[in-house]
Amino acid sequence: MDNTKWVPTKDGDALIGPPPPDAVCDELMPIDCDEYPWPEDECVTFEPGSSCVVAFVPECLDTFIVMAVYTRMPSLTNPLCNWLTLEQPSLRDIRAGDEVEIRMRHSKLTAPVPNGEAHMMFTIGDEVALDYEVLIPSDFQFPSVVWTAPKDYPQGTQLLFHVDNHGSNEYMLIEANVL
Repeated sequence: MDNTKWVPTKDGDALIGPPPPDAVCDELMPIDCDEYPWPEDECVTFEPGSSCVVAFVPECLDTFIVMAVYTRMPSLTNPLCNWLTLEQPSLRDIRAGDEVEIRMRHSKLTAPVPNGEAHMMFTIGDEVALDYEVLIPSDFQFPSVVWTAPKDYPQGTQLLFHVDNHGSNEYMLIEANVL
């Protein structure tokens, strides 16, 4: 996969489940972002003090290009994006028995308190490869898995990265690589 190639999709209900009635992701265009439009095939570095509000962005993080999903809320009653699924085609064949390492991260989850829950998911074709749920509040975590392909998946197979959350938090897909 290439973290600069993710695009929003409405696909995935069969694996992810349908969005709940309060799911919203109406604002996919960046708000107040001097960095926008993003450079093609590159990551974005935000300047200190940037006022950019964005639902998802290929962000530069150390030596990685990560797909960052932000569930910031412009106001307590107006979530930016609390249910988002992104897709892209796989860049290569995955053969039965191949191991795929999937690494994600989330920042310290702080909102809302109490009783919030966050969910991150990564699918390959018709299989859930990583399914991670965590209660909010929660400390910084690096969910990861090595998933073994049960069958062949040709190049171009749909990959999905999904985040749902209630509150103002940050999630990142670091990488998914065939080992």
